[in-house]
Amino acid sequence: MFRLSQSRSARKGFTLIELLVVIAIIAILIGLLLPAVQKVREAAARTESSNNMKQIGIAMHSYHDANKFLPPIYGYSQPYYGTVNNVTTGSWPFFILPYVEQDNVMKATLGTLTYGYNYSYTSNGRTSSYNYNQSYAPSTAFQAQRAKGKLKPFHSKLDPTAEEVESPASYSMNSAIYGYKYSYGGNYSWSNYDYGYTLTSITDGTANTFLLAENYSRCGTRVDYTQYGYAAGSEYSYSYDRVWNYDPNNYTSSYEYTYDGSRRPPYYKYTSTGTTYPYFSSYGTYDRTTYRYVPFEVKPKAPNCDSYGVQASTAGGALIGMCDGSVKIISASINLNTWRALATPNAGDQPGSNW
Repeated sequence: MFRLSQSRSARKGFTLIELLVVIAIIAILIGLLLPAVQKVREAAARTESSNNMKQIGIAMHSYHDANKFLPPIYGYSQPYYGTVNNVTTGSWPFFILPYVEQDNVMKATLGTLTYGYNYSYTSNGRTSSYNYNQSYAPSTAFQAQRAKGKLKPFHSKLDPTAEEVESPASYSMNSAIYGYKYSYGGNYSWSNYDYGYTLTSITDGTANTFLLAENYSRCGTRVDYTQYGYAAGSEYSYSYDRVWNYDPNNYTSSYEYTYDGSRRPPYYKYTSTGTTYPYFSSYGTYDRTTYRYVPFEVKPKAPNCDSYGVQASTAGGALIGMCDGSVKIISASINLNTWRALATPNAGDQPGSNW
């Protein structure tokens, strides 16, 4: 009995060194697993984003089949010459809602046509505002500003700014494939104007022409003015949100300007915010870190990116939707001239082989 008791009492738990070794091994395993898990999540998000773009591309083709041209970058309406009925005001994502299984969202926006402009300007602590809101009954319209929220077809998990924007648009339309839709009322031939590209008018080839691209929903720029001799906190900044519910009939903008020359050094601050419809410039993207044009930015910081350019959310390249409905990953090594050739629909410029 004594020996058995002695054997049991001789048993010990982990020593401090053994415990530290076990913790170190677990930490190493976690360190090895986390990048792998992150890559799997990124790959899944990229696949989902690619599927969104394919769905949008198909929707644009369906809109084209029904209306004989691609959806307009934006549509605007005013009853200048008579009543308008059931017109649509918004940008291209709003126009294709019925083709991405969001028909109920559009139908819920039908109501009296309105126009509103809300502007505020703060100068040296004093705020001025201008608000104009007009209802045009009995004219009626489907208006994008009446719809809000995150819609799956336009919301990418790769977009690091999407959660910061109420109605984010993680994809933008090529500005070279533009179209406009105006409705002014009345029976004049020019009071209802539709213009847009048809697929047959893309003579460079639909497989060689950009239609869509991924981007950040919020972009802007910030310049620290202390580098120019101003007081601490001095800056110039602005940011724009690309939203799927942009409505040219109703918009809001705000500016803040402060200058205090009595301080030594003087204090200066300028801030501007607003929304814009989701499009990217066919000319390229202005890189605010190198101060030159590039095809697109790769994982830029949101406060310092081009709100009219393309932002690749991963280092692997940018997701691009072509006019033929296909989706490709374009490498960051693409030549700027090749990018511009792929962006133009009928310039006769053939892209190089580096894409």
